[in-house]
Amino acid sequence: MAEGAAPLLPTAGYDGEDRFSALPDDLLRAIISSGLPVTDAARTTALARRWRHIWHSTPLVLDDVELHGSARDAIVSRVLADHPGPFRAVRLAGCRFASLDHNLAEWPRLLVTKGIQLLALVNMHIQPQRTSPRLPAEILRCDSLQRLLLGFWTFPSDVSHVADVFLPHLHNLNMLRIDMSDHDLECLVAASPVLKTLLLAQNKPKHVRLRSQSLNCVVVGGSPVKEVVMETPLLDRLILVEPPPSAVGGAGMRVKITCAPNLRVFGYLEPRAHKLQIGDDVIEVRLPLHLYLNMIFFLNGQRVLHMFINLVRAYKRIGDLSQA
Repeated sequence: MAEGAAPLLPTAGYDGEDRFSALPDDLLRAIISSGLPVTDAARTTALARRWRHIWHSTPLVLDDVELHGSARDAIVSRVLADHPGPFRAVRLAGCRFASLDHNLAEWPRLLVTKGIQLLALVNMHIQPQRTSPRLPAEILRCDSLQRLLLGFWTFPSDVSHVADVFLPHLHNLNMLRIDMSDHDLECLVAASPVLKTLLLAQNKPKHVRLRSQSLNCVVVGGSPVKEVVMETPLLDRLILVEPPPSAVGGAGMRVKITCAPNLRVFGYLEPRAHKLQIGDDVIEVRLPLHLYLNMIFFLNGQRVLHMFINLVRAYKRIGDLSQA
């Protein structure tokens, strides 16, 4: 045996005492919440009387990727119902939401009433060309939510006003392939007064008009967006990723910055797909189609306009030389 290694067999003097149960409650909760799959964590209630209250008093962390496929839906339903809350983090990406009509109606209520903080709902089993299921509206009225990830859903039809949404503590929102209108997005942002980070990937809104006193990072990628309007005084980063092929060489995407005095990072600007407007000044870069350019611009307050003017002059010279 290597020097300093613990023996594999108990020593002769081992008395069989349950030393785990003697640990402080806070340490036992840490073991349950971060060291055990949710099914094993729930089973600790049967170990001994000392353990019965530990799982129920530990904020729930549930990730359905850890669960067996055939039993996943039933386990999720049971765990959400049995645990009294609060729910620290729930990530559901493997459940077949379309086949859970009865349970799905109950899950949002449980998530909201038991204080969910981090929630990921991703419809991984949606069929191509099929309409995504409608997102339960209760999720958008959860005052405990801090981080929300939604994937492959249709925005609820009964959420049409800012008053229908209530997300007072949401600071991080990621949305992937959400079928929603321009107005839906505006309501969602307006109802999230402390929202700091917004990611939109392959979503439906044609016009992304963001008016927020709290946003400092926005990422828009792979969406057929015609216009992005930023009225965001605290915005620090604006990232445009992978414009759809239809935007290149066509009408493109207009990016209008009306108020973003703190903007430091802006990218990736594709001259064939994006048209930039800062205040009343429209800046367009005209390049031959065979020139492809991805740029990251580092912007700082009032210097932004002068820098873009210099860039436009330089690109015009490149274009002239390429045609010479």
